[in-house]
Amino acid sequence: MAGKAFKMPMAEKMRNSKEKESKTFINLGVVLNSRGEVLLIKRKKPEKGEKGAVLTWAFPGGKQKYEESRKQGVEREVLAETGYKVKALKEISLRYHPEFPVVVVYHLCRTENSKPGKTSEPWEIEEIRWVKPQEIRSLITSNLDEKVAKELKI
Repeated sequence: MAGKAFKMPMAEKMRNSKEKESKTFINLGVVLNSRGEVLLIKRKKPEKGEKGAVLTWAFPGGKQKYEESRKQGVEREVLAETGYKVKALKEISLRYHPEFPVVVVYHLCRTENSKPGKTSEPWEIEEIRWVKPQEIRSLITSNLDEKVAKELKI
């Protein structure tokens, strides 16, 4: 075996890595309340993507941690960003975002508490707002996933 390079399997690299989450795999929650409104967050610092895309308003969510499921990831991230405890009901869509270099999974979620708790990421979020589904297209200025639009009937 002398002189041959040994390649460590990807799973082993992830376990040994100090990195605990993916930088390119995102779980987003399409969160509905009992009134049929959708939960959106306004970022303090808008993200800039390709073709001049700017992401200010978005569905809450974040990076996938290696040791958790997608469902656990979206539930953890929505709670951290909004203070709302949610239950992920189903995956709506998985896609490579056309304007940002990430893979995004959109999860249909419902709230489990009517009033939010304390957020653990106040430095990231400027505003949290419940909106009617038809308002989403005027707030989310980046490419809206077609399957999410269909799920929300917009």
